[in-house]
Amino acid sequence: MPFKIFRRGSARCIGLLSAFITILLCLYYISMGQPVIPNASKELRAADDGLNTPSLSSTLHSYNIRNSSATGNGHLPLQRQQQQQHYTNHNDIIYDNKTKRSEQYLKTKIFTGFSEKHKLIAKAIHNNNNDDHHHEQQQHQHLQQQQQRQQSISSMATTTTPVNTAALIGGIDVKPQWDDKCYNLDESDTNITALEEYAKFEFQPEWLRTKEYWDRGFEERFEAQKHDKQRPPLKVIVVPHSHNDPGWLKTFLNYFQSDSRQILNLIVTKMQEYTDMTFIWSEISFLQLWWDQAHPTKQRALKRLINSGRFEITTGGWVMTDEANVHLYAMLDQLIEGHQWLKNNLNVTPTVGWSIDPFGHGSTVPYLLANSNFEGAIIQRIHYAWKQWFARQMKGDFIWTPYWQERGQRDTQQNDRLLIHNMPFDIYSIKNSCGPHPFICLDFDFRKIPGEYTEYSVRAQFITDENVEEKAQLLLEQYARTGSLFPHNVALIPVGDDFRYNEEREIKQQYTNYKKLIDHIMNNKRMYNVDISFGTPKDYFREIRKRTKDFPTFKGDFFVYSDIFSEGRPAYWSGFYTTRPYYKILSSDLEHNLRAAEILFTLAYNTARQQKHENAIKIFEKNYEKMIHARRNLGLFQHHDAITGTSKAAVMRDYGMRLFESIQDVVHMQVSSIELLIQNGSSKHNFLLSDIERDNFSKLPRKTPIPLTVTSQTGDFSIEFSSNSGDGKSSSFVVFNPLAYRRVDFLIVRTPTCKVKILNERGEELRNVQINPVWNIIDPDENVFGNTVNGAGLGRIRTSKRVYEVLFMVELDALALTTYQVVIDEVNYKRLMSTIYCDDCTDRNENTDSPKSTPEEEFPIRTKPSGDIQLENNRMRLLFEEKTGFLITLSRKGENHQLMKPMPCAIKFAAYRSAQFHSGAYLFKTDPDQTEAETDVLEQYEEDVRIIITSGSIASDVTVLWGPFLAHTVRLFNTHTFLDGAIFIENDIDFEPPPKNRETELFMRFITDIDNIATVNKNLLKEGEPIPELPQFYTDQNGFQYHRRVKVPSIGIEGNYFPITTTAFMQDDKIRLTLLTTHAQGAASYEPGQLEVMLDRRTLYDDYRGMGEGIVDSRLTRHKFWLLIEDVNAHIPEPSSTPNTYQVPSLLANYLANSLRYPANIYFIENFDKSLQLKTKVNLLESKTWPCDIHLLNLRTLSEEQLQLFPSSSALMILQRQGYDCNVNSHLIDMTRVCPFTNAEGLGKVIFNSLEIERIEKTTLTGLRTEATTQRKRLKSFADINLRPMELLTFNLTFRT
Repeated sequence: MPFKIFRRGSARCIGLLSAFITILLCLYYISMGQPVIPNASKELRAADDGLNTPSLSSTLHSYNIRNSSATGNGHLPLQRQQQQQHYTNHNDIIYDNKTKRSEQYLKTKIFTGFSEKHKLIAKAIHNNNNDDHHHEQQQHQHLQQQQQRQQSISSMATTTTPVNTAALIGGIDVKPQWDDKCYNLDESDTNITALEEYAKFEFQPEWLRTKEYWDRGFEERFEAQKHDKQRPPLKVIVVPHSHNDPGWLKTFLNYFQSDSRQILNLIVTKMQEYTDMTFIWSEISFLQLWWDQAHPTKQRALKRLINSGRFEITTGGWVMTDEANVHLYAMLDQLIEGHQWLKNNLNVTPTVGWSIDPFGHGSTVPYLLANSNFEGAIIQRIHYAWKQWFARQMKGDFIWTPYWQERGQRDTQQNDRLLIHNMPFDIYSIKNSCGPHPFICLDFDFRKIPGEYTEYSVRAQFITDENVEEKAQLLLEQYARTGSLFPHNVALIPVGDDFRYNEEREIKQQYTNYKKLIDHIMNNKRMYNVDISFGTPKDYFREIRKRTKDFPTFKGDFFVYSDIFSEGRPAYWSGFYTTRPYYKILSSDLEHNLRAAEILFTLAYNTARQQKHENAIKIFEKNYEKMIHARRNLGLFQHHDAITGTSKAAVMRDYGMRLFESIQDVVHMQVSSIELLIQNGSSKHNFLLSDIERDNFSKLPRKTPIPLTVTSQTGDFSIEFSSNSGDGKSSSFVVFNPLAYRRVDFLIVRTPTCKVKILNERGEELRNVQINPVWNIIDPDENVFGNTVNGAGLGRIRTSKRVYEVLFMVELDALALTTYQVVIDEVNYKRLMSTIYCDDCTDRNENTDSPKSTPEEEFPIRTKPSGDIQLENNRMRLLFEEKTGFLITLSRKGENHQLMKPMPCAIKFAAYRSAQFHSGAYLFKTDPDQTEAETDVLEQYEEDVRIIITSGSIASDVTVLWGPFLAHTVRLFNTHTFLDGAIFIENDIDFEPPPKNRETELFMRFITDIDNIATVNKNLLKEGEPIPELPQFYTDQNGFQYHRRVKVPSIGIEGNYFPITTTAFMQDDKIRLTLLTTHAQGAASYEPGQLEVMLDRRTLYDDYRGMGEGIVDSRLTRHKFWLLIEDVNAHIPEPSSTPNTYQVPSLLANYLANSLRYPANIYFIENFDKSLQLKTKVNLLESKTWPCDIHLLNLRTLSEEQLQLFPSSSALMILQRQGYDCNVNSHLIDMTRVCPFTNAEGLGKVIFNSLEIERIEKTTLTGLRTEATTQRKRLKSFADINLRPMELLTFNLTFRT
């Protein structure tokens, strides 16, 4: 038959066959995500040929750099116009010939390679559509969609939702491709939204006086439930527990030796005797210490108890992590450390979370646990108003849902949600957990230890045959009231407190008395109709799932936490967001260095194994134990009384020494790893040296000068270092980029002479170099060289003659080791020197204002002009107040460098006066006796204000010194990169020894005209009530997600301070201001247009939350920020933002935040000998650059299962797809040069330093496999890896041995 058809109508059949082939080709191109262009233009082909973009070292030289200017009111130029060399390359020729870019375009847009190509593609498609109007409809629609996609790639400000080609042809639900640059996120749909409900709360209810929310309404509902025959019977699960803080009033080791070891020994022993007793444990840091010292019989007994289900490991983290201050990296790393230890030693995987003591709860921990295959989690400390609300609504068990969802895809987050149980009462002690009436619950804490006199030991009566019925009825009344707060009528009753069961007597007392009560109730089940037993949290979740099918969904968090149980009035726990910032910064420092060491070690160790470097393998295996200790010390500090700064001063010092020692160790591991990776055939050791020197944990780290041989021209000193060149005239250093994408950044090295130049890995001189002075006042280390400010030179500012700062721009490949060289240049160095404007920086002749003549003035130092100060680059102009030196206005520039309308952007430093005994390590409260909440903390230093202006070819800055208290620097770059669109801020804060600056809560505030007023639901207003102007802003949570915050006027500034870890921003419909920081601190927007961050705190008095001390151990602390001013919906005719849009930072903001959190590491090369052969550049990630929204969170070597102090050939690769908003950006900033979006299939081809990978497996977030996932989660290649926006995934990479 087919033959007949063909024979009878061959022309018709050929036509059908041609059409069929055409359709197949179209479907093929559609499925591949490529445009079908029959007549592609020459222009498009030329753009394709020129896709490879020039490196920064060439591109930057192609422009006449307009110098940053810093002037007084006379607009005096501060630096000579620098002549730049010009380079051309193949790509510039293509673009100049084909696109005829204007000179102005060249000056304002440096990264053009990708964007120009995509514009040409879009243009070709558009022309082709006009020429071929009669194409088939399906092909025409696809071309339109492809045009939209390419246009979205060519502009950061776009509203086009990425086209799902698979959905077009087959209705298949797939993830957005990574070449779809822009996507939209919406707020998820839930039954409960924290922000909306919180705004409705009554924060001063009548029941505050009694400290119990249980009122007549609750009692009436409880009585009615007794007669409801449809209601299931009460089930009670009694959970013995002991909360063990790894440091608080005692150090970690002291607590272990005095309490925790004894608790575990006794529990393991007594539970073998009490065969129905249960127990739970959370802190793996203590369990690991106990396990290493326990007798094997006890170890085996613990395993049996765990396998029987009576001893349950909850959460399984190294500590019970704080949830406000901890960054995502450290939060997940301590969870991995705990889970891996449990798997290797006890073969157990936790499935239930237990987080009962962190001071407020965020939504990051539930996300991490949900993606670690947890069944549920239990939380405790939330606002007293939330406690009442959940109890009133009977919604204390809920599904915690991520705040975001992909637009149009509602069912993509089922695995990200977690069932949560909120403990309905104040605290986890027995007194506050058996029911709504603490005075009754107090009778059922049976601990009576000779010598202890407590409220419970006095009141408690042991259970006897005579009183068991009376006590059982009394206790069941409380349990029943607890069950009445939930529709399923199941009550989870914890029996324990801090460091309980540390006495054998208490274990017997608690167990035997509760056992008598339980047995009596169960023996009289017909009378009581109650099922009660010892159990674990797993039993609770199993039971409520049997009784309840649907739970309400919830999005948001529970910050700020407030209690009332101390005085019967609100006390807001927002002080610890900022308490002891020095330690918070130290933690982030270890986090950064540990992450770099993890990545370098994983690649170096497996390189040594595959290349059979036996000596290197021995070194790595020997040092791996230090890596383990560093992980555990970082994890230990994430404890909710450590990073919060809420432990005693002696305990904080113990934490600090642990962090310091681990920083030293991991830097040493970085060095040994790089030494292997960078050598080319040789096998030398100990020739690298970090440029950062740390004397001890209590002092700021300092940069050491690079090794060079320098002799002063005046002959008054000679400094000799071990240089790596024979004549001492040059020295090399290695830079490591720890980020998995191309990085454009500025670096700073110190040199013993200013007569230098910088060469890149190809031996070419860098032109974007600037030499700045080091000041004797700003840098205390200069006192070592004799430039003291004491004695005759009191108050005089001097530049160092012995050390200099060299600032230069670099472009670093992803995970690359790049070698640079410092070479002495006595001829051309002056063109790199910055110009200084300062009134107190020169000696003056008597009776004249002219400076004294000096033999040689290294830096041009001039008198600061009168009037306001101005800094300017090609993106903006900054204006500073003449007297204070603080920023007052900002004027951005348009496409033709024309100035736009000045925008108020004032920086103010002030302080809140602390309320004595109500503001301390935990709490923040302003002094109610003060007429003004704020005080001018700088007033005492008004007579000692100095302003220094530094103007250079690539950066200019204004530094203002307010005595020894504050050194504030604002730096503006002029590099013709996207760094020019941001402002760098650095603050050195020193509270001086107490009692100076007592009761001081210091903040930095930005005052703008941004109209960040929240939309108010008018239905919530009373009749005739005016619409309030409530400012709103956004805070990051753990560097992972973002929450909107709206002012609640009735709870004061202390209730409107929120934690940030990396980011805070505020915006209106036109402008967004974003502040990026290095460490955790508190932030607020209490007035419209204002954003403030708390910098440091000093309170002399305790706040009565258990610590027993004030905060008086302040240290000199350095804070670093990036400030961004960006357009919202810039040049978009139909913005894609809606009221339901989930707000996230821009791509630039995420890029700078990662650069701030994970700076490039610098290592000097010393002890050079001829046999040492080094590669000038090593690309550890041999792949096309990853998209900038894909962050390599970690590449963490796993320990051997049997020999756990030795590394294995497997490593966990943890990836995070950081959400960003295309609708927020500046149309003048193009990041496609460093952030391409061209990987349509996963990560594409990825090679780590030419290493062979045996297999790739998707695991839970903590790297564990289950039988259900092992076989179906093995991946063929990195191309199979796709991440949804905001998603976090872990993969196990096994390298060939």
